[in-house]
Amino acid sequence: MKGFQVLSVLAFSFYGFAGLYGQQVSKVSDISFTYDVVRDSLVCKLEAPTNGWVGVGFNNKNSIVGSDLLLFNIIAGTASCTDLFVKGVGNPVQDEKNGGKNTITILDGAERNTYTSITFSIPLDSGDRNDFVHQLDGQAWLILAYSVDDDFEHHSRVRKHIPFVIHKD
Repeated sequence: MKGFQVLSVLAFSFYGFAGLYGQQVSKVSDISFTYDVVRDSLVCKLEAPTNGWVGVGFNNKNSIVGSDLLLFNIIAGTASCTDLFVKGVGNPVQDEKNGGKNTITILDGAERNTYTSITFSIPLDSGDRNDFVHQLDGQAWLILAYSVDDDFEHHSRVRKHIPFVIHKD
């Protein structure tokens, strides 16, 4: 019950105060990534035209290698995720298997028709060496992707890299 209360508070913070923190939207190839800075976290919504997995990555350079990659799927109405660090091309490793931890909190997820939507929270700085450290007004690369399959091992159908800056206002 306590976990539900925490998620409810985070969800209320996202939905109730979105305008307060200056919600920001990035969109490319029908993938939408929206975020708010809420205290020491990013509360994010990711949507893509698929019933497979959706993903977002963060990196200091325009590359999948070295990125903090977060993948989400919804199977039988239940959202799940994996927190990965991409060691090399085709070599994403779960944070837990690389000395880290999964730092993603899923707040909501749904598949509607041919769209998958997931709302989640991640710390600005988790302290995990595998995770990207998000700095306000700091430049980074955002990697947006989706697959036609729910299996996280399945390659993306679409993957786009775009410059990204976290703004609080």
